This record gives sequence, structure tokens and C-alpha cells, in this order.
Amino acid sequence: MHTALKNLKSSCNRVRDIADDVDNHASQALSDGALRARDQTIQCALAVILSGFLESFLRETAEELITIISSRGIPFQDLPERIRWTHFAEGGAVLARQAGEERRAGAVRMTESEDMVRRLASVLDPSYQLMWEAFADTHSNPGPQTISEFLRRFAVEDCWKKLADSTGRSENTLQISLKSFLKVRHECAHTGTASVVPTPEDIRGHCDLLERLACGIVQVLEDRLGQPPLGSGVGAPRVGAPVSPR
Repeated sequence: MHTALKNLKSSCNRVRDIADDVDNHASQALSDGALRARDQTIQCALAVILSGFLESFLRETAEELITIISSRGIPFQDLPERIRWTHFAEGGAVLARQAGEERRAGAVRMTESEDMVRRLASVLDPSYQLMWEAFADTHSNPGPQTISEFLRRFAVEDCWKKLADSTGRSENTLQISLKSFLKVRHECAHTGTASVVPTPEDIRGHCDLLERLACGIVQVLEDRLGQPPLGSGVGAPRVGAPVSPR
């Protein structure tokens, strides 16, 4: 999970660099309409890109965490019910979509589908491999409901309360901030601009929000991983060092 978090932070830093560059020639843009229009397009594009970075973070986190769980040798029947259900129900849906894509592509051998079938059935063996894609599917842009669903697949309850505790921000503040960010993202993605173009400072604020949220997600999942039966019991070691937004 820390690899996913590191990748997100690196991506956000690249966005911050671009926002800083826009700031550096702001005075020139005031008198240059073409430059100002270019910068506004860049600022809108950054909002869309940031949303993609958050989706990538969730997928990478799911893959890392499922690899950890699969390697712990916990009998499948002893895993939390929600994890077992997600493996089969969500995994079956992912398999159906993958098979459809390979069929439409005219694949002679449906290699990816075969691999998914193998992993779905692997729970009959002690060295099983869970379907990480089943846990990573965001279905839509990562708003509050999507993130709740993501965490619940790993048997995390009271998701936003736990995120609030781990980030030091209230549930309401986190959710409102995320919804506000996604509102700008949607407007930029569907129209190419926004009624109020996000400023470089707005963009940096969005980066801070996503990093804080990502750190909270990793912390919540590490806490869950340390609880029985996923951990060894009381005092189970954490996966990595404590995380911080930046």
C-alpha cells in the first residue's frame, strides 16, 4: 500500500509543479489573452488528471493489500465474510466483463479470462490468490460513496468515521471537500472548462486533499489488516511506517 501512496504523492507533486509554473507567469498572462486561455485549459485539465490519480491509487492499493492477504496463509473460510463475498460476487462480474472484451477483440485464447477463472477457483487450495480486481473496481469517479464501498470490500465498517480519525479532519469536511473537487472535475471533463476555473492555489489544495485522504485510507486498511483474523491477533505488526499527508 505504501508503494501506491508513494506513487500518488509523486503524481501530486508533478501537478503542484505545473500549478507553480502557472503562478510564475501570472502577471504576463494578465496581458496575454492566448497565454491566459492556455493556462486556464491546463488548470482544468489538472483537475481531471488528479481524479485519475486517485483512481489509480485505489487500484494499486487493492492489488498490494490483496497480495498481502493472500500470502498470509489464512484459510479462505476464516477470512471476513465481506472479503469472501467480494472475491466471488465482484470477481465474477469482473470476469464477465473481461470475457466480453476478449470475445469482442476476437481473441483466439482468452488468456486474461483463464487467469481470472484460475484465481477465482484457487480458494480450494491453501495457497490461494484472491481476485484483486474485484476489490479495485471503483465503478465511477471516487466520490464519498465509492470510497465507502472500496473500504467495505475489505470488511471496514464506519468508513468515514475511521477516515476522519486517521486524517484529523471531520467526516463532513472530508466529504464536502471531495464532492467540491469532483464537481469541478466533472465540469472540466464534460465541457473542457469550468464556470469558475480552478486557480493554481485551488489545484494545490486538491493535491493536499487527495494526499490526506490517501494517507487516511492506508492507515485505516493497515488497522484492519492488524485485526484478527487478518493479523496474528493483539499486537499484530503494521505493514509499514506511519503515514503522513506529505
